[in-house]
Parts: sequence; C-alpha cells; structure tokens
Amino acid sequence: MMKKTIIKMLMAVALVGTVASCSDDDNTTPRVNIEESTVTVDSKQPGKVVFHWTTPENADFYYIKVEYDDPVKGHRVLNASTYADSIMIDGLYAKYGELAYSFTAVSEDGGEKALFTKTAKAGYVPADIKDYEVGPISLTAAQLWTDDQESSEGPISALVDGNNGTYFHMSWSAPSAWPHYIRVDLGKKVKGISFWYKGRNNGNNDNPKKMTVLASNNVGDNPDAAGAWEIGKLGSNVLPSGRAPEYTSPGLFSETEFQYLWLQIEEAYSGNNWIAMAELTVKEMTRSIYDPENEPIK
Repeated sequence: MMKKTIIKMLMAVALVGTVASCSDDDNTTPRVNIEESTVTVDSKQPGKVVFHWTTPENADFYYIKVEYDDPVKGHRVLNASTYADSIMIDGLYAKYGELAYSFTAVSEDGGEKALFTKTAKAGYVPADIKDYEVGPISLTAAQLWTDDQESSEGPISALVDGNNGTYFHMSWSAPSAWPHYIRVDLGKKVKGISFWYKGRNNGNNDNPKKMTVLASNNVGDNPDAAGAWEIGKLGSNVLPSGRAPEYTSPGLFSETEFQYLWLQIEEAYSGNNWIAMAELTVKEMTRSIYDPENEPIK
C-alpha cells in the first residue's frame, strides 16, 4: 500500500512539472529588437501618426505590437511585421493631443518583450470647405465708380451693358500711377462674392495683371478712406492676358458683411498705367465649413 502511494505521488509531481514546462513562461522572448534610439515620428500628415525605425539584422521577433488609447474608439492594437520599418496610425485628430503608444515585440509562439513607449500628436485635419452660389447681383451703371476714367472713350457704364463689343477704359490721355480702383455698390450686404470679367477685344493686352480685392461698408475715393479690408489677392498666376480673355474669381469671403466691392488694380500686362475691360458681373456666394478639429470629442 505504501509503495502504491509513493508511486502516485511521484506521478503527480511529474504531471505538475509537465504542466509547468508547457506554461506561457516558457514562450520565446524576442532578444533582437528594434532600438528606441532609431525611432522617429512623423506628425505632419493630417489625422495620422507615422513611426519609423531601423529594422535590426537577424531580428527574432515575429511582429511589433503597438497599443494606444483612442479617446473615441477606446483601446487599439496595431501590428507591424518583422520586415516592416514603419507603422501608420490613422483616424486621429490633432485635438486629441499627445497620445502614448507602447511598443512590444512578439515572438512566433506568443512570447512578448515590452520595448518602450512613445508619445505623439496627430497632424491637424483641415476643415472641409464648400462654396455655393446664391445668385447673380444685378448691377446698373449708377452702382459703379472708378477713380481713373478715360475722358475720351470707354465709360464705366459699358461694364454692365451686356455688350462684349463695348468697353470701359482707364485714363490713357492723362495716366497716373497705380493703383486704380473700380468700386461696385452691391446694393445689399453680403459675406461672399465671386466676380467675372471679360477683357477688351483688342491687341493692346490692357488686362489686369495684379489686383487686390477689398470690401467696405462706406464709399470713398480709395479703400483707406472707405475703411475697406482685404478679401483676396490675385496675380499673374490666375489673371489672364491676351485678346478678350475671361476670368472668374474663386469665392471671396469676409466674416463681416459688406456692401461695397473694390477691385484695386495694381499692374497691367501691357506695362501701361491703365486697363480696359468689356464686361463685369458679380455673384453672391455662401460658404459652409465643417471643421472636425473644433467638434467636441464624444
């Protein structure tokens, strides 16, 4: 009887030893891992954090596990293979601030080696901006003014007569230095506009090459006297040259409503101190802005 008891005890000890030998403690621990000193972070891409590192020679980890806590989605885990030298985390926002990313090396049989923790902030996600046309603004000659009307031809009323064959001409008989102005009374207050013009159909290239677009709620002989503020700048990269060119501006907006639109002409393609223009129209515009970075974190 005593002999059988001893045998059973020995078998139990052997069984315990077998179970212990198969425990997670015996999983392989990676020894050749990425070095923290080689890790760099790219936080400039919108809504992303990208970690780069130098892949070690003879790495014995199966993959790198990166864990972090997303303020909205909760705990997240991403993996990078043994051959990778980077990992990208997206779906983030700069408003989340600095998040902690823990790196762990994992062997093929599940053994783990905690490596280091890096903090990083995602790049700012830009707002989604969409411009919409409200409709055309009817203009009459009485709503137009210029500081530089040519006395012998090209009245400013020609800009709104619907005839591409007529034209407005700034002074060539008594030219003066830039800038010169076309002021438009919109007849109502708006926050956004877009304008279109058609140049004169001749070979002189008397087209605007550079202009500043301003807005005001007062009249005056110049933008400063009217208390105007800038809503756009346009140059030769967008303004057309040549015979009878056409140009449509992008939506130009102000946080403050305005009634007067100023086209401050600062240079002409001809090199002269005047421009000529066949037609001018203005449309009211509105803008919708969705800025996810300013939305509350839910």
